[in-house]
Amino acid sequence: MEILLDLDICEGLSCYDNLELSESDKNEIKKRTELDNVNELDIVNIGPGADLMVLLLVLTIGYRILTKGAEINDGIDGWIEIGKKLQKLFRRKKIVSIDMDGATALAIELIAQKENIDKLEKLQEDTVNLVDVSGMIPDNRGLSKKPHNYYIQAYRVNDEDVYVIGIKSTGEAEIIKHFGFNPYGIMEVE
Repeated sequence: MEILLDLDICEGLSCYDNLELSESDKNEIKKRTELDNVNELDIVNIGPGADLMVLLLVLTIGYRILTKGAEINDGIDGWIEIGKKLQKLFRRKKIVSIDMDGATALAIELIAQKENIDKLEKLQEDTVNLVDVSGMIPDNRGLSKKPHNYYIQAYRVNDEDVYVIGIKSTGEAEIIKHFGFNPYGIMEVE
């Protein structure tokens, strides 16, 4: 999972002014984000004209990546917990952008607010890239190449209802459509 953070999270640290991360800076940032398994931190530029420096975090998540067609029964609580931690960072205005895995965590957390999830299947996922700076800024990698996206994901919950979720890379997740189980047609749930 990749996350781009606002450099304000470095306030009071040496990296805030000199744009270089010391080991003590990295350890303090890990504490401030409250995210587990951060295995890479780097300062990257996502500004296509003027520089816009942000902090790239790469996390190893201990849960199976939920890809299209994948189904999970175990690990749902872990995905929900990641979604809650990301929401907390968004509320504090620290996150600039999340990748598809972050969007998945936010989508699952949103569905969990509506449903008691015992089984979850990701039916479909797509990314609408809104900004591509890969040709403008050399040495960018991962999320910093295409930092601004809109993710669309569809999930079947408990072998019944289908949720179509839209997630902005800035953290706003919304239910686009909710369909109830109906083997004879389409039943939209309000």
